[in-house]
Amino acid sequence: MIVLWTDDLLNYNSPMKPADFPDTRTPAYTASANAWRQIAAVLILGWLSGCAQTPTEPVADSHIRFYSINSTDQLTELSLVPNRDEPGCHAMPLDLEVHRVAQVGFAACQVYSEEDCPERAVLMMQWSGKRSRSDPNKNEPTVRITPGSLWLFEGKREAEVGSWRCAIED
Repeated sequence: MIVLWTDDLLNYNSPMKPADFPDTRTPAYTASANAWRQIAAVLILGWLSGCAQTPTEPVADSHIRFYSINSTDQLTELSLVPNRDEPGCHAMPLDLEVHRVAQVGFAACQVYSEEDCPERAVLMMQWSGKRSRSDPNKNEPTVRITPGSLWLFEGKREAEVGSWRCAIED
């Protein structure tokens, strides 16, 4: 096996040898270059280790949304409702007519016509999407709103919602 160095390869069959110019570049392994490499390595490792850790707080992916509807059937999300991502009983800040309810991440929610979630005031809901094979709760009127975005009030276009209750587990 023949190993040629770069100088030998360039000078092979050359009638003239190249001139020896001194290398005035800064060597790649000076103290300042090594310091910058170490700083970059520490920053990259810190960034990568931060990405690999699990968050200390639970991710806020559970929430309930309320929608109103106008005379031309346009939906508007009632986005200024507080505590939409918290489990438990919560009162609506205003007396609002709600057309549709959506919830994501909770096991189930219930909607009430009065404040403080009294059982006598629970509102009956109807799933308006396709029939579900995996969630029989969506195939008939119910008071349990399981995850989904197409929950309407049974028998009416809108209802006044006074409070709601959501649970993480059944």
